[in-house]
Amino acid sequence: MWCETINEAELQGVSCLVDQVLRDAAWSGPPVDSLRLARRLGMTIAIDARQEPRGRHVRLGGKTAIFVRPEPRPERLQWTVAHEIGESLAHRLEEAVGAADWGEAEREQRANLLATRLLLPTRWFERDARALGADLLALKARYATASHELIAWRLLDLDEPAVTTVIDQGRLTRRRSNFGGRLPGWTAFERECLAESQAKSQPVVRSKNDCSVAVWPVHEPGWRREIVRLVFHDVAE
Repeated sequence: MWCETINEAELQGVSCLVDQVLRDAAWSGPPVDSLRLARRLGMTIAIDARQEPRGRHVRLGGKTAIFVRPEPRPERLQWTVAHEIGESLAHRLEEAVGAADWGEAEREQRANLLATRLLLPTRWFERDARALGADLLALKARYATASHELIAWRLLDLDEPAVTTVIDQGRLTRRRSNFGGRLPGWTAFERECLAESQAKSQPVVRSKNDCSVAVWPVHEPGWRREIVRLVFHDVAE
């Protein structure tokens, strides 16, 4: 998940820490099941429907215990546990990058980043994303424990300049790029591809001039979401 507020050295530190954790757990490839991963790391997991936060972790008898609420979506539970693993690892990241004491907001941001890269580890995800042509649905099949949206944001970590947009019930709800400057506006080409995908309820991939657009429908009973990826192939200096 691309983040302009975290420097490259720290991003590298996150990837190295994730690789070490996966090695410690003898995890050899995707998908990464965060519940099984936590148990391999010696953590315990308890479901507690009464707790207010979605997840929390505590130290009990020298071991980490993760408490989570029941979730209707398996990917949400996977994310919650991955986030709590990330929270428990934040101090190791802080030591590794030589950072000063982080505040609550900084620690939360790093926990989110660690959670993302635990579910979508850099050394596997970047290889697979390129091999699969950044196809969201193919990547979802391989990284089943991560949500479509998380995978879509993670694609912004690839080298090519890109913009990712989430459409919910026909309304643009989130839009991000992986390059500096002003966020490009919603283009007519994106709208055309989106309309075609919505009409067919099928993925659409189109190229035009110096850019390409991919639209993936993620439709469920009572809810229609589309994820749009705009990639620039030749951005002027």
